[in-house]
Amino acid sequence: MPYQLLAADMDGTLLNSRKEISPADATAITRALEAGKQVVFSTGRCIGELEPFLALFPKMRYVLCESGACVYDRAEERAIHLQLIDPQAAKTILDYTKGRDIMPQILVRNEAVMDIRHLNNLAHYKMAHYQNHFQQNCRSTNDIYWYCQAQEWTFEKICLYHTSPEDRADTLLAVEGLPLTTALAEETSLEISAHGVDKGVGLEVLCRHLGLPLEETIVVGDSFNDLPILKKAGLPVAVGNAAEPVKAACQVVVDDCDHSGVSQAIERYLLG
Repeated sequence: MPYQLLAADMDGTLLNSRKEISPADATAITRALEAGKQVVFSTGRCIGELEPFLALFPKMRYVLCESGACVYDRAEERAIHLQLIDPQAAKTILDYTKGRDIMPQILVRNEAVMDIRHLNNLAHYKMAHYQNHFQQNCRSTNDIYWYCQAQEWTFEKICLYHTSPEDRADTLLAVEGLPLTTALAEETSLEISAHGVDKGVGLEVLCRHLGLPLEETIVVGDSFNDLPILKKAGLPVAVGNAAEPVKAACQVVVDDCDHSGVSQAIERYLLG
């Protein structure tokens, strides 16, 4: 099968434990792009959080971001697909967080926004390894609830970070029945998107836009929120550090994120 597109998850897949793209992975991505192949990031992050990485790959035209809520065309500087959370559901979620030990992050118009008191206390929510990333790439506000009101509860994605998986499970039960899609990420994160949104839907949108059969795509991932897109791929690939259910859903397992597994997938299957 002559594969034409590879979509790589970021955190835990393309990014190593230091939240960097390895030289081997960067070289392989550049080689593929120069060969006329499509390589895209498939990520829960928004465009604003990806700028340091996108700068490495000027020939990467498309980005599948915000967990599939946005498919972005860098050449035209516009979203070719954008799906927003129902405003009343968004308000219900933020109402739930008030008075609870939960750290919300809002993704709106290519930007991530967090309350400044949370931004300085990430370790409390098991997210200390994102300290530099959030401080460099997130807008801070003195009151996230007020900010959401000012945006009229209109945004693409909500991430709720908890102090424990048990608290996350409580939140998952609390939002049940709302017109939403939820996904577990990290140790305590609950990712919330509009109903019907996932990375797999984003891949379908992009492939229709490109006139490319899904059978000609490769997807590389590691976590549960990658399962919908891995199931749509022509060749689903797990990195070595992937969760066991993710490995079970894939045809191929490559090296882990600290040993440039994505470059192996590119060299063997996209360019091979």
